[in-house]
Amino acid sequence: MPSFAGLIAGPVAWQEPPAWMRSTEIDELAPPPPPPAASWAAALAISGALTNTQPVTEPGLTQAGALGRAFGADWYDRIHVLPARLDVGNVISTVVRTVEVWNAWSVTRVLGSITAEGGLDGVALSGPPAPPLAYLPLASRLYTVTVATAGPAVIDHQLLFDFGSELPRLAIVGRRVVVFGFAPDWSGGMDERLEWVTEVLPAYDGSEQRVRLRQAARRQWGFGVLAVDQDATRLDHLLFGWGGRRYALPVWPEADRLPSPLAVGATTVMVSDAALKDYRAGGLLVLVRDAAYSEAGEILSIAGNTLTLKLPLANAFPAGARVMPALLARLDGEVSLSRPHEGLARCTLRFTVEDDVDRAAAEIGPIWQGYAVLDVRPDRSDELDETWTRTLAVLDNLSGMVSTDDTTGAPLRRRQARWLAVGRSAIDAWKRWAAARAGRANPLWLPSFADELRPTATIAPTDTAVKVQATLYARMVAAHPLRAALRIETVAGQIFHRRITGATALSEAEESLAIDSALGVTLAPADVRRMMFMALARLDADALELHYETDNVAVLAPRFVEVLQ
Repeated sequence: MPSFAGLIAGPVAWQEPPAWMRSTEIDELAPPPPPPAASWAAALAISGALTNTQPVTEPGLTQAGALGRAFGADWYDRIHVLPARLDVGNVISTVVRTVEVWNAWSVTRVLGSITAEGGLDGVALSGPPAPPLAYLPLASRLYTVTVATAGPAVIDHQLLFDFGSELPRLAIVGRRVVVFGFAPDWSGGMDERLEWVTEVLPAYDGSEQRVRLRQAARRQWGFGVLAVDQDATRLDHLLFGWGGRRYALPVWPEADRLPSPLAVGATTVMVSDAALKDYRAGGLLVLVRDAAYSEAGEILSIAGNTLTLKLPLANAFPAGARVMPALLARLDGEVSLSRPHEGLARCTLRFTVEDDVDRAAAEIGPIWQGYAVLDVRPDRSDELDETWTRTLAVLDNLSGMVSTDDTTGAPLRRRQARWLAVGRSAIDAWKRWAAARAGRANPLWLPSFADELRPTATIAPTDTAVKVQATLYARMVAAHPLRAALRIETVAGQIFHRRITGATALSEAEESLAIDSALGVTLAPADVRRMMFMALARLDADALELHYETDNVAVLAPRFVEVLQ
């Protein structure tokens, strides 16, 4: 800025104002007092350099506005992931795709990290060196995405490329399942097998200790398939190409019919009795129009009977198409396929489910002395089978007398009965009951369901003894622990459970059974419908099988063995 030498001029001489400006209060003849001499002297002595202060900053004016971008502004000055969404479809074999990451800035940008939301189960990213990695101006790099056949059924991953101020994403979506869309041949029904593992440690006296070794039951489904014409060839190819991999296996007994069509992109599906079926958040459902047209979807959430899907449907389904839960399952062992004639194929299949989740355990009957009572009467259209086994310790040196010891003093009975579950609620209740049993782990009270004892006298409210017809109980049983639990059913529907503490033969026709507590009511002999024994029993095997005769009727025939307390 230029500087100039200069001088500050002194004050001008005083001049009397015009007459029209004169004040009547001021003496016009008196001159104004001069400034002090020191002040004039100081003013006249000021001199120095002149400083230019121009230009002077003026107050700014702010206006709101928007920047109008052209194509170049939309394309440059950002990071691009191409493509941003990678749909691999149905993964039948390993899928390899190439993705480009482009720095569209005119300056170098640094990739700090690559992170995956929710992990990368079954998906691998390879290519350039690991971050941190510098991207030169307008430079791009190619990455390889590999999707394996092993992994979650639904592929939904997000990869984040962290460039500091920018986080471009790569979405990887697809499905890793093939729906086994062939419906079962209901002439032979379907079998569902639930299997736990229990270690039973028996003692010499017949008592035992049980240790549960498997938390959730393994499930198997077995059924026959009848395929006609082109479906027979389609079944052959489906088993040939995918037989060693996982299927999305529909749970056919829990199928519903769509009341109205579902369009492409639908994210919600309505079903019935969702709480009683195998639907769960994170699980699968399938929609099946026929053996050649089906789709699997992952359930994001369940609200009542409304299922929300994690990804929109890729196909449309008409009204009447079936919707049902699905399980990830593999074929077991050999598949037997027969061809009665050239246009017909028949096979029997057994699948092992891989995503084992038990229903919440729940008992069917009341609890007595710490154990549930199975009070549902069996289907008596079939006989109730019993097998008696005594635990005998035999000492035989082959050269002398044989010594035998009955270690328990009583036979251990094995009993098998058949129960019929009609309706979805009943089937669900029996499955929860099976979860409570956990194979051989948890015993229960098993009534004989027979009219074994008949009262001979009225039972008073305070009586602690019951008189019954003689059945050799006092002589042969004498309140043995395996025959000491008593169940009394009345005509009015009352149920009493008592423990027999002793027995006395009153005569050849009558016995008296002592019980641990009075009934509290008056019961005449005519008021008693049945009196029967109960035994503490567990399942004889860790596996329990339900046979579905239809999608709404299931039969189970468990075998029980009595245990000592």
